[in-house]
Amino acid sequence: MKRALCLAVLTAGLASGCASAARYMEEVHPSRKIVAPPDLATVVFVRPSKLAFAVSANIIDEGGRFIGDIPAKGHFAAVVPPGHHTFVIWAENTDALSADLAPGRIYFIEVYPSMGAFSAQMHMKAIKPSLPNWSRRDQWMQETTQFRADQAGGQENLVRKGEEKVRERVRRGMEHMSKYEGEKLDSRTLGAGDGV
Repeated sequence: MKRALCLAVLTAGLASGCASAARYMEEVHPSRKIVAPPDLATVVFVRPSKLAFAVSANIIDEGGRFIGDIPAKGHFAAVVPPGHHTFVIWAENTDALSADLAPGRIYFIEVYPSMGAFSAQMHMKAIKPSLPNWSRRDQWMQETTQFRADQAGGQENLVRKGEEKVRERVRRGMEHMSKYEGEKLDSRTLGAGDGV
């Protein structure tokens, strides 16, 4: 019964035109060109699939700061200081991605769902020249809706969840990163040269 319910949640988006469940995101219409300020890095999170449209996930950084929610069939850009970051996605599960970012460059991260025990799980994968998803990046950007994060609202939501829960998610994300190796680690790592 649980598996059937989860499968229904994952596949419902294929037949539905319902809006995304991402509460702290606003649609950008018309879409704007994404640029990186010369002294900062820009990270674009793109979720090309409609699967699990009713499930969104908070993306936070290593300091527990709200970066955004990721709507199904959507993308958004976050401007962050250059240097090392760990991005953590908070859904039924916790997943993470490590990034070394250079100023003035744009980086891309794919977000995708999988079946969980009670809800869809969310995962992140680097989009970079050495991975197959690089060739689909431009198409995904054209086929998804652009959003922008309500930073204040998203951060207030994290405060309501509680500092201890946020710290625990960051800890779990770091723990996941420490266990990855080989291809799994490579697919969850962005280097400074992987931006455009």
